[in-house]
Amino acid sequence: MTMQLTANQIGSSLKAGIEAGIEAGIGSGLAEALAGTIRLNNVLSSIHAYADMSPDMAMRRQVNSWMLRRDRQDLSCTQWCQLFGARQPHNPALTFIYESFGQYSGLHFGRVRPNDSLNSHLHFPLVCWFDWTITFCEEFFQSFGVDLSDRFDEADFDTIGELVDFLAEQINTAEFDS
Repeated sequence: MTMQLTANQIGSSLKAGIEAGIEAGIGSGLAEALAGTIRLNNVLSSIHAYADMSPDMAMRRQVNSWMLRRDRQDLSCTQWCQLFGARQPHNPALTFIYESFGQYSGLHFGRVRPNDSLNSHLHFPLVCWFDWTITFCEEFFQSFGVDLSDRFDEADFDTIGELVDFLAEQINTAEFDS
């Protein structure tokens, strides 16, 4: 029977071993060695966690290649806003979305089209940092004075076009209310 231990289980076992060793009067050298092992274990756990929270660079390359293979013209910000602006003409959110989503995702956002699925085409949860929505909501608030933190959930949108419409509506509603 093969037994696999997680990093946390190993760390807990080592800590318990150190404490038992100190109580039993084992020399401080052994206790220090065990403490060093725990620190190494913590570093390895941190590296693993960092990888889980980081963007998937291979997926970014795949998505960018997929858009390129589809012979999509790389639209300038103005052209992209005109394409999406057919849905929301003259909305200030469009330039913000073009620039910020390109930064969060690492995707060539000039090749993104309204019907692209956030998950199956763009793989947004994989190509962005784990906390991109928090950063986005903060930056959106700073730019437009609209707090999205209690109403923005990327899972609520199938396509980037739906997300753009939602954000444009938030700005329009805020302007109407003020």
